[in-house]
Amino acid sequence: MKITPQQLKKIDRFTVGLIIGIIAPILVFLSYYKLNYDFIQFNTFVADAFMKSIFAPLLSLCVIINLGIFYLFYWKYLNYAARGVIGATFVYAFIVFIVKIFF
Repeated sequence: MKITPQQLKKIDRFTVGLIIGIIAPILVFLSYYKLNYDFIQFNTFVADAFMKSIFAPLLSLCVIINLGIFYLFYWKYLNYAARGVIGATFVYAFIVFIVKIFF
């Protein structure tokens, strides 16, 4: 099935990239939890991550998926969607900064 240029034009929006860039690291974080720490509750896992000061580094690693999404959008000439992914990455960088400063 071939995607037409009109269909690609619908995807090439800042908000689409922003939403995908925000959701993808959350899915990676949940997958990490499910694969490695399924035997404890999710809120206990997050609390332990905060107590052990590994929440910010873990979140930073989860955001690496945005790099692949960015290059995919950039390769397909979806520049506005790629900008949205960069915007979502900046949102996560701000969250990591806040967590490192205050927790």
